[in-house]
Amino acid sequence: MKKIVFLMLTAVMAVVLVGCGSDEAAEGKSETHAYKMPNGKTVEIPNNPKKIVVTEYMGSLSALGIKPIGATSFVLKNPYLNPYKKGVEDIGDPASVEKVAELQPDLIIVSGEDQFNQMKKIAPTILIPYNTYKSVQDELTAIAEIVGKEQEAKDWLADFDKKAAKAREKIKGVVAPNATVGLYEGDDKNFYVFGDNWGRGGQVLYNALQLKAPKKIQDEVIDGDGYKQISLEVLPDFAADYMFVTRFKHGDTRNGALDGIEASSIWKDLPAYKANHIFTMDFDEMYNYDPIAVEGQMDLIVNKIVNSNK
Repeated sequence: MKKIVFLMLTAVMAVVLVGCGSDEAAEGKSETHAYKMPNGKTVEIPNNPKKIVVTEYMGSLSALGIKPIGATSFVLKNPYLNPYKKGVEDIGDPASVEKVAELQPDLIIVSGEDQFNQMKKIAPTILIPYNTYKSVQDELTAIAEIVGKEQEAKDWLADFDKKAAKAREKIKGVVAPNATVGLYEGDDKNFYVFGDNWGRGGQVLYNALQLKAPKKIQDEVIDGDGYKQISLEVLPDFAADYMFVTRFKHGDTRNGALDGIEASSIWKDLPAYKANHIFTMDFDEMYNYDPIAVEGQMDLIVNKIVNSNK
């Protein structure tokens, strides 16, 4: 009888010990993991961040169904993010360290080295410099990995690809197969040409719509630094069949450089001008290159092209 009782007690103790071991294992499970940033350095970040502050990349978070608790004033001015910004705290521009600290984030995503050095003292911080990702696909996939939303990224991109295919079909009978497109911008003193990855609709024209740049832009801008300052005299060398132009303004000051260019005989002799294929675009609508903005820009650009043929 004593032997039976002893065996029963041994069995009970074994069950209890297994249970305790399981609890200890669960308690010991790490809630963070090492993330390798684009610069090659690693940072320990939470597995499932709930309170995220960003100085960039709010568009990608929005596409993934995540609302950050704070974002910079500049990011919140993005017109395409208006439906998503309710409840997001404005942390200033540049971002206020004090304001971010008050929000008690569990993850911060920044685009500048100085921001990184300041914010990492508050919470785990990831540095992703501007222009790191070369496409909507690359950016959304990378941000999804950070926040554990890989499937959501795949779903969004699949939908985006369908929209891009429909957009290409809309302009198929309007834009000739060998036609070229270009992006241009004037500020108060200078005039620039932009490539495929400096906002201004570049990801729409060259990636989503798969249109071609003039050889000069391809060689010296897209395959170069991504943008190039040019003079009025060489503008014809960089001119495209379809030209999308933004006007950068400092406050309420009207852009003098672009006014002068548009009034010149060189401008008016451009084939795109004569064909009514120069489109002035709103800077705020064209500057950003996040997934939500690119999706909206695609509609704007396609409508401009289609309506120009009517």
